[in-house]
Amino acid sequence: MFIGMLRVLLNWRFLPAKFQAWLFGTATRVLEAVSGLGLVGYAAVFAFAPDEIYAWRIYYKFQDIPEAWTVGVLGAAGLLQTALLFARGFKGNVAAAYLLLFSGFVWFLISVAFLGAYPPLNTGMVVPPLLAFFCALAGNNALKFLFSAQKARGLANEGS
Repeated sequence: MFIGMLRVLLNWRFLPAKFQAWLFGTATRVLEAVSGLGLVGYAAVFAFAPDEIYAWRIYYKFQDIPEAWTVGVLGAAGLLQTALLFARGFKGNVAAAYLLLFSGFVWFLISVAFLGAYPPLNTGMVVPPLLAFFCALAGNNALKFLFSAQKARGLANEGS
């Protein structure tokens, strides 16, 4: 019962349709911007100052990954997510929602790398896990909303 209630709360499907449209439209775009620019920022730091960043203990786990992969994945995901801010229409919104899911996974991996450097406790254990959670949650719920809205429109068009 508790799991069912938690699922309903995290789905946000109980909210009015207009509020859901705003939440999974405008509000989600803000999250996409923060996530995309954050990923581009991480990519830039690893591209332009890798030796300095690896000298800090909290970043030592990132050395296990080839630098080209780190910069490539972070940069590509961040740039694509930022570019999709300007996408309009159903396909653009679906692509942006799937990219939110992917960026949530990337933020999760960044969180794991920071967790691997524990101790000491650091800010990398706060922001990336929150972004991972919210990106995955928003991407999942945006997809559910988009497909349910498309299905409702399709049924409405068939009836007329």
